Amino acid sequence: MPVDKQVLLSIITNARAGALDHARFLFEQAGLAAIVDDAAVLSVKGRLLKDMAGRTAGTARLQLYGDAAQAYRQAADAGGGTYPLINAATLSLLCGAEATSRMLAGEALARVAAHPDEPETPYYHAATRAEALVLLGRKEEARAALGEAVALAPLAWEDHASTLRQFAIILDALGQDSAWLDMLRPPRSLHFGGHMAFRAHSGATALTHDVAAALEDERIGFGYGALAAGADIIVAEALLDRGAALHVILPGGTAGFAALSVDPWGPEWRSRFDAALARAETVRTVEPRTVPDETMIALADEIAMGSALANAHLLASEAVQLLVLADDGESPVDSASGRARTAWSRVGHRQKILRAPREIVDGPSAAEVASRYRTAVLAIRAPGSGEGGLAAIKAALDRCPTPDVAAAFTGNEVVLAYDDVALAVQAALVVKGETLRVGGHYGIAESVDDPFAGSLRLIGRAVDLACAAAASAPAGTICVTDDFASALAIIAPDASRVEYVGELASPAGESPVGLFALRLPDRGQS
Repeated sequence: MPVDKQVLLSIITNARAGALDHARFLFEQAGLAAIVDDAAVLSVKGRLLKDMAGRTAGTARLQLYGDAAQAYRQAADAGGGTYPLINAATLSLLCGAEATSRMLAGEALARVAAHPDEPETPYYHAATRAEALVLLGRKEEARAALGEAVALAPLAWEDHASTLRQFAIILDALGQDSAWLDMLRPPRSLHFGGHMAFRAHSGATALTHDVAAALEDERIGFGYGALAAGADIIVAEALLDRGAALHVILPGGTAGFAALSVDPWGPEWRSRFDAALARAETVRTVEPRTVPDETMIALADEIAMGSALANAHLLASEAVQLLVLADDGESPVDSASGRARTAWSRVGHRQKILRAPREIVDGPSAAEVASRYRTAVLAIRAPGSGEGGLAAIKAALDRCPTPDVAAAFTGNEVVLAYDDVALAVQAALVVKGETLRVGGHYGIAESVDDPFAGSLRLIGRAVDLACAAAASAPAGTICVTDDFASALAIIAPDASRVEYVGELASPAGESPVGLFALRLPDRGQS
């Protein structure tokens, strides 16, 4: 009887979202555990067992790695090709069966040579050959094969990163040095910022030379920041000139941002802003329907910093911060760049500071709106409506840290908020259990006095997005927006692990909102 591919897809989706127990339940409920001759089913079984191993330790982990290796080996025997075979070889090493690992690696090497027409990419073929050679201890041949793989797909950064992570795990298990992998790592990611008090010089300056040299020295391939007049645009232009991917994060909509942070410094800066924006790889507007204020600028800075860190993690590379500061002793409390400098150094990543004097008087400052603030909003859904579902949520919340905005029922979700993102994560991990669905968004929230409930009530886009994320979450899981995931990377990098799972639909005229599964970090590499 043919296996329903949608069932397998649902199982994989749940596993990626962190609902591993539910994924296993679906696997067993569909009767797939008894199947021993379907390569796709056996590969999914191996994936689930491998993921389980990543969340355990000791002898239990070794046993799960061994079971995963067996499932992948059966998948290879059932016609699954090289993919399950090389997985079986690596997992055999991780469970301590080194002789079996070498035998399977030899089989994988032979299969790659004998079946060049396998439906895989040229990069995958070369990388698989390199992995087999690493497992066999043939380092120089492995290095050459991996270099060949990278040359075949020079911009497939995520594929490179996945391969490098796998190789690092193998080399660690073999007790071998992995430093030789560094030369093949993807370029670094950059968060950038600085002051705006520059004239729009038409040619090269000492600052443009210093910025270009810094990007070259650090081998920067990706840049994250705003596009205010002055340092932002100067760094952005340097990134584009070297062929790096520019990712622009703007507080408020494009027009509102330009009116506040570009236009007051003259038409030359506006022309350069428009040109850089047109060449950017992505443009992300934070709270796009709102006029930028100090709170929103601080939020966009957090998201830009977190995005640089998240991209570096995704690509198994490094993130660096480049700030252009005035030489008049500006401090962390005096400027957005100073605050960004403090936040970045707090999480222990490298910084490069360039000094450049103010050339003109600063322009207007963003206003501050007292009723708006940055906060982490959680929305919780029970499997059913009615008092039973609310009672389950109430019981879970009683075990959580006290929120800054108390829980309130919207009719579909229970909504609450924490000013501290780490506390929001802690609460979400406590609440989710096996049946509750939790959504989260970090952004600008507004609260009003609710005369009917006699308490503060959250309103606005942040609540809408948290509720939409909860509606998208499988039972027993947490899904958060891209802004929440980015903020975590800079504010509470060790609190959890996130993985991209899809997008939320957005109102007309807005970019889609990325959706990430959030769960506890694995106990170790897997």
